[in-house]
Amino acid sequence: MLEDTLIGLIVKNAVEIPDEIALREKRYGVWSPTTWREFHDKVQRFALGILTLGFQKNDKLAIIGDNKPEWIIAEFGCMAAGGIPTGVYPDSLAEEMAYLIIYSEAKFLVVRDQEQADKILVIWERIKEGIEKVIVWDSRGMSHYYEEYSFLERFETILDIGAQAEVGQKDFLLKRAEETDPSEPAMMLTTSGTTAEPKLSLLSHKNLIEASDCYGQMVVMNKGDELLSIAPLPWIGEQLYTVTRFLIVGAHYNFPEETETLRKDLIELQPYYFGGTPAAWELLISTIQAAMDNADFLKRYFYNISIRTALKHTEKELAGEKPGLWNRFLYHLLNYFVLRSLKNKVGLGRVKMAVTGGGAISPEVFKYFKSLGIDLRQVYGQTECAGIATTHWIDDVRPETVGVPIPGVDVKLSDEGEILVKGSNLHLGYYKKEKETREGFTEDGYLRTGDAGYFDKDGHLYVFDRFKDIMTLEDGTRFAPQDIETRLKFSPYIYEAMVIGDNRPYVTAIVSVDLENVGNWAKKRGISYTTFQDLSQRPEVYELIQKELQKLGERFPENIRIKRYTILLKALHPDDGELTRTRKVRRGFVNERYSALINDLYSSQEEHNLDIQIRYEDGRVSTFKGKVAIEEVYQ
Repeated sequence: MLEDTLIGLIVKNAVEIPDEIALREKRYGVWSPTTWREFHDKVQRFALGILTLGFQKNDKLAIIGDNKPEWIIAEFGCMAAGGIPTGVYPDSLAEEMAYLIIYSEAKFLVVRDQEQADKILVIWERIKEGIEKVIVWDSRGMSHYYEEYSFLERFETILDIGAQAEVGQKDFLLKRAEETDPSEPAMMLTTSGTTAEPKLSLLSHKNLIEASDCYGQMVVMNKGDELLSIAPLPWIGEQLYTVTRFLIVGAHYNFPEETETLRKDLIELQPYYFGGTPAAWELLISTIQAAMDNADFLKRYFYNISIRTALKHTEKELAGEKPGLWNRFLYHLLNYFVLRSLKNKVGLGRVKMAVTGGGAISPEVFKYFKSLGIDLRQVYGQTECAGIATTHWIDDVRPETVGVPIPGVDVKLSDEGEILVKGSNLHLGYYKKEKETREGFTEDGYLRTGDAGYFDKDGHLYVFDRFKDIMTLEDGTRFAPQDIETRLKFSPYIYEAMVIGDNRPYVTAIVSVDLENVGNWAKKRGISYTTFQDLSQRPEVYELIQKELQKLGERFPENIRIKRYTILLKALHPDDGELTRTRKVRRGFVNERYSALINDLYSSQEEHNLDIQIRYEDGRVSTFKGKVAIEEVYQ
């Protein structure tokens, strides 16, 4: 059946709704549409084009670039040609690209523009034995490249070659859909890589479609609903919740003009669904709170009273209680005149349902967006289980949990408390890593997630942290550092934080401040500064962060409250290996990188001479030096 494969879904939509919009891309300020018939034809021509150039069944194709229609045309074109696509994050350094290209055994590469092509040229000597073609979809400024490098091809040329090969085989895509086994690999996606280099998880058509169908029983999406491509396409979250569902229901998939214009395009489009990692939600709330800090007295007054009223109303509802008559009246009044406008201004005015996943989110952040009237739900999953195992039902949302197992998926705990998952959503294994694949499953076929958690009496799942990251203080107190870190990032002034305390007498934290929000805070108070480094070490900023740590620390037992802290001279960054490309802290690496600083946090030192190497996006490495203060949270 056509509904059983991703390629088949494209064919089905092209037959049933050929003239309806499939894709839109913002170009030069205008949303340019592509119909389902046109999308089908481009996928078919791309497939025929690469086959003509020597691509063969089971060959691999890697795509590197920002979210654009060409990304998914290449992805599905590769599938239609019998190959397996994978994606590389567009902000990856050249050596990260080299690792994934070599590991995936990619034969063809598809890259966006000159920036990505230049990275490929840097690593060409390392990858050239396996690569036959590098296809570029935005060739502006690259005319001379094609004269100099014979392996480069324009994306349009591939489509033209495919159009010529299409003569006499207009039903190529239909035949490929009918021949494709749903249990075959559809794509390879990277794992998070928080503890080591990322692995490639093999996901079948069946994995993705059945996971999406099961999720769809809890969250309904309709034909023609507007979706915006926000999260990176190499991430399972975007592939499952947006790409796969867009194919299944026949939605409209919209692409922003540029990554830098995403906020503006979000406000203009006002999508029906919004999905993001906790970092995306934290960024939104920080933006709102910082804007309110700089607003005039009247706007700030009505915002504060509206949020307080909305939070009180939401907390009652989440607790299963009925808000009082006065609170209900005031909530609806302020929602109509204040909060509705606020949602429109951040692009969430038409959102029917929103999702957060890919990591733990602070209950405070969760409740904040629920109080705005947004149907926000948490999901829990990993690449290895097609991105989802649990979520909330609409009438049973609990901010501190990740919900209940979706239909068709079994979730249980091991004797040690590790979360185990079983269902048709489980991946086929890690590419070229048989040992790790075997170790990733129990004897009875459950996926070992590596996460620690527990179920409450109503079957809701609580996730603590990565099983190996649970910490124990010297006095035997166990705690989840991720829980503290996610709550710290509720502050608009804290961009990232890493908590330390394993086998230590007390808890400490390394904090990275939000440059924009702290910078605006400083300017409003007449505090001058020159650079991020200068701002981060201002005594006034330390006092600001100290108050935030004290306020947020009230939510925790006294023995796991942060006692000492330091503020970094720079933001934690993926280019320096400190974060994954999905913005998760690589705890082991950061512990090693800042080991001397961490030791000083547990001494009587009041400052530390930081001396580290940093990497720039173009691959250059330089030394970064400076003094950082170490302060007590409670004097």
